[in-house]
Order: sequence, then C-alpha cells, then structure tokens
Amino acid sequence: MKYVFMALLIIIVTVTACTQAPVDVTQNQDAEQQNAETKEVHIDMFDWGFNQDPVTIKKGDHVKLRITSSNGTHGIMIPGLGLSTGRIASGEEQVLEFDATEAGTFEYFCNVPCGEGHKSMRSQIIVEE
Repeated sequence: MKYVFMALLIIIVTVTACTQAPVDVTQNQDAEQQNAETKEVHIDMFDWGFNQDPVTIKKGDHVKLRITSSNGTHGIMIPGLGLSTGRIASGEEQVLEFDATEAGTFEYFCNVPCGEGHKSMRSQIIVEE
C-alpha cells in the first residue's frame, strides 16, 4: 500500500509539473496598450476649417482626439478609421479615441452641413512609421 501511494504521488507531481498554465492574452494586450504613447490632439472646427491641418501622429500611438466647435454646428467623420462624431454645437466637445495601428494618410471632413464652405472642410490625419 505504501508503494502504491508513493507511485500515485510521483505521478501526480509529474503530471502537475508538466502541464502549462494558460496564458492570459488580454494581460499582454493591456500591457502593450499601456506601453503605447497617448497622443492627445485638440481639433477645433470653425466656419469653414480646422485648427489642425493636418494632424500628424506616430504608428503605435494611442490617440485621443478632443473635438470642439468654436462657432456653428459641425461634426467630424474619418472613414478610413471608422470614426465619426455626432453634431457638435458651438462650445461643446466630443472625444474620439483609437490606436494608430496602420501607417498612412486618413482624410477627415465635416459631416454636418454647415453652409457655403462646408465642402471645403477637409483635412488629414497622417500616421507615420
């Protein structure tokens, strides 16, 4: 009986030592996001333009766009990043956040009809390597 108990104990210890603990991938992703630099950019819209023209950021940055309107009601759409705001009235702010995972040039424009210069309200976000 003593030998059976010892054999079972050795088997249990061996099996336990040989199994791997599961890796929590979300912890690794969280650590990567914490290592990314957060770039905060303020974009103010006015009739008919933006104070940031263009916006330049680095690939890998976590980006927080603080978007305001200093006069009139406007909004921003960034189709290449799948982002857009709703209507932003004068004095209001909306925040868009994204991770710059891909280098390139992404056009943004006013998505709220705002008058005769509406179609000229276009700019770019440039994500550099």
